[in-house]
Amino acid sequence: VEFRGFSRATIADIPGLIEGAHNNVGLGHEFLRHIMRCRLLMFVVDMAGAEDGSRHPVSDIELLRKEVKLYNEDLSTRPWIIVANKMDLPESHANLAVVKQRFPKTEVIPISGNDGTGLGDLKERLEELIGRRPE
Repeated sequence: VEFRGFSRATIADIPGLIEGAHNNVGLGHEFLRHIMRCRLLMFVVDMAGAEDGSRHPVSDIELLRKEVKLYNEDLSTRPWIIVANKMDLPESHANLAVVKQRFPKTEVIPISGNDGTGLGDLKERLEELIGRRPE
């Protein structure tokens, strides 16, 4: 990601962590080993919940945090934020309130990947948290 003033950061997308990833279920270790170099963990979560209603964003975040901790205790102590995606959907707003209540000390940045809402705010915050000048 390129920021203002020629500063930049490398973002690693680790998709599809599932329950048991710390035990190498699915592509567990294949994905988890890549986050060992990350200074900040950013959990992008579907605030609308699964389309079939079987999941809730709070449960998804708890599962992700658990898998990271079980994979590597030190990794779980790194700074982290929640990116609340799909905020263009009406059901997302109630879930956002629940997520903020459940994780009161964690920064939550609402966005919509669909219509771009909040992406500028996310990029600005990432610049503050991890942006750096090229060496």
